[in-house]
Amino acid sequence: MAEHSILLVGAGDMGTQHAKAWAAIGQPIAAIVDMDEARLHRLSDTHAVDRRFTCYEDAMAEMHDADIVDICLPLAFHLPVTVQACAAKKHVLCEKPLARSLDEADRMDQAVKAAGIKFAVGFQRNLPPWVNFLRQDVQAGHFGHPLLFTCDSMAEVRPKRFMHDRYGNNGPVVDLLQHYFLLWETVFDAKPVDVAAFGFIAAHDRPEIAQFPEKAIDTAVVTIRYTSGDVGSVTVSWGLAAGSRIAEAPDRLIGPKRVAMPAASPGGGWTLYEGAHEVHQPFPQVNAHALQAQAFIDYVDGRREEPPSSLAVGRHLLHLSLAALRSIETGRVVEISET
Repeated sequence: MAEHSILLVGAGDMGTQHAKAWAAIGQPIAAIVDMDEARLHRLSDTHAVDRRFTCYEDAMAEMHDADIVDICLPLAFHLPVTVQACAAKKHVLCEKPLARSLDEADRMDQAVKAAGIKFAVGFQRNLPPWVNFLRQDVQAGHFGHPLLFTCDSMAEVRPKRFMHDRYGNNGPVVDLLQHYFLLWETVFDAKPVDVAAFGFIAAHDRPEIAQFPEKAIDTAVVTIRYTSGDVGSVTVSWGLAAGSRIAEAPDRLIGPKRVAMPAASPGGGWTLYEGAHEVHQPFPQVNAHALQAQAFIDYVDGRREEPPSSLAVGRHLLHLSLAALRSIETGRVVEISET
């Protein structure tokens, strides 16, 4: 496998995960960028990276030997950093969500095509082996039809406050739920037909996010119907009161013949239920970010024809998130028609 040189832009939580992933597959980080110098030096010291920048434009201009830019920044920076990377003819792995708007997504697409570089969006949660197992089991008819894939995700106000900014990462419907949308589409092997969603801002009066003039929807129920007749539904909140202790419902795939959900045992895996019959299906513990990093390297090197998640996939999932927000705003079911 050829050795590449990574310019990691962003040294926060996600940048830290990506740095571990590159190390796990033996790909060197040439330089790290972050405007927070303490955070920058902490991650650089951990991975023995000498080249450090507080400005991505400076890094892009100086790091001629870096051929991959890994973008782990808040959503507002995905477009400008991608455009800068394309101008420097560097391949791009960009964290999800792709962009704040379809217009931004299209501008990124234009830049990528004009530069002729390789691009992927970070949807690592779709790569562990249990996803493909469920997809194959569903397509083999073991669950029957129709299916309901349901779960919930509950949290307090996010430590990364920009997640709550309507013009930042735009709340969980945009920042988090795209993982679920991609999972459902993969397992059902079907396209979305329409979305119905209800939501509100639970943390509207919380002082932690008072600095945002317009806050994002932070609590919602989103349901998508698919061409297969199957349904995906998720309940999410990033507005729980501080110190809340609430048990989340795990992913559950429910069909007429079989039900599946993550096992409660420490070893992980999934438990399959068929009436009173119960079977445990183990899966190896994997680093999903490392799987994603390797898949991207394979794509760049030509061992893989498609990226782990393409720019078109990122745009499609953004389209679904925006349709869900439109359903919340209008109180109506929104048909999914790609534009």
